[in-house]
Amino acid sequence: MTIGAFRMLVQPMVMTGGGPNHSTYTIVYNIYETGTVNWEMGLASTMAIVFTIFVVVLTIIQNVLTKDKEERHVNKKQKGLNWLLVAFLLILSVFFLFPVIWMLANSFKPDAAITADMNSVAAFIPPVPDGSFFDNYISILTDTNFVRYMANTLLYAAILIVLGIIVNGLAGYALAKINFPFRDQWLLVILMLLIVPTETVITIHFLFIAKLGLLDTVVGYILPMIVNPFNIFLFRQVFVSLPDDVYEAAQLDHCGPVKYCFTMVLPMSKTVVATVSVFTFLGVWNDYLWPSLVFTSSDLLTAQIGLNSITANDNTTMGQTLAVITLVTIPVIIIYALFSKQIVAGVMSTGSKEG
Repeated sequence: MTIGAFRMLVQPMVMTGGGPNHSTYTIVYNIYETGTVNWEMGLASTMAIVFTIFVVVLTIIQNVLTKDKEERHVNKKQKGLNWLLVAFLLILSVFFLFPVIWMLANSFKPDAAITADMNSVAAFIPPVPDGSFFDNYISILTDTNFVRYMANTLLYAAILIVLGIIVNGLAGYALAKINFPFRDQWLLVILMLLIVPTETVITIHFLFIAKLGLLDTVVGYILPMIVNPFNIFLFRQVFVSLPDDVYEAAQLDHCGPVKYCFTMVLPMSKTVVATVSVFTFLGVWNDYLWPSLVFTSSDLLTAQIGLNSITANDNTTMGQTLAVITLVTIPVIIIYALFSKQIVAGVMSTGSKEG
């Protein structure tokens, strides 16, 4: 939670612009503006490095201070009133669903009906279906480029899923099964990268892509996103628990490590492959900051950037705004509904004792 608060950027940038009087100005927002608005890349890179060191030190301090406390209270938590906590969380989840229900119900209404129902229970009830029931959705899909934005995002996600499984899978396999110099040290570096906020190095990524002349290209968008420390660690934790006997038998058939990884290891690890695929898709689908820096052409924009451009248009009605937000939300809900078990199983597998 602490790291999440420090890395906050999109919320103040979109909602308040850092105001009023810089009262919502965050550290990462300052780094972002220094590098991409003021074009002081050297200063922004230095600020990012200092901030990264601060986050690492803070994480170490938190782990030291909370470890003993957690160990002392583990028995009390196990014997406590866990059912009260579950009941409270269930009730709380219902309150969190209210905005989603309101959004979905009002996405079918004209602005006049939304305003009229605002202070009543009718705000959570969709209108009676008639000839204009889907007008907001039809308008968004036909009068804007939102279909193109969604297709772009799906394409980028598919490419990154394939490349991410190949690159991060091979890295995880190497860390789990191949003995090479400084393997444990490389694993430690990857673990440290897990606590480094992505937003602190985004200016460095931007400068790197700009120097290569890859701005406003699909390659420029995808290249920095292929390698993911969390996915590497996820693969490594699963692969390390696989028996070595299979590989020894495969070596008798002249099967090398790379071929063995693709033909045996990955097929035996379908759960972690599904988990990485889901996380990659959700990361690309929800990403706002990086594509907003890389892309300038409207033909390459992603769903989140398209959402912002559509809702910022003065001609977009409230019903159309809710409709386009619903369209952006639906794929995420579907993914979680279909692959929730795989996500939980994949994450739980990172706690294997062998790792």
